[in-house]
Amino acid sequence: MDGITANTEALRASVENSIGLVTALNPYIGYSAATDIAKEALATGRGVAELVQEKGLLPAETLADLLRPEIVAGRGQVHA
Repeated sequence: MDGITANTEALRASVENSIGLVTALNPYIGYSAATDIAKEALATGRGVAELVQEKGLLPAETLADLLRPEIVAGRGQVHA
């Protein structure tokens, strides 16, 4: 369709704040940490990505790589 463009910033914020993101991060941060992050995100309303960064669970570059849309959708390859 002509004239329709995705708001990439809004989409990125939606992904980063989605509680479902812990599922994608589970293999990289472990089940226990993922569960703790999910609980804290739900309790505080803070984003999953923000909490992962704050707690130092992943290097910033790795987290950015894992947040790429094709990775979250299970269609890409992680470079970390």
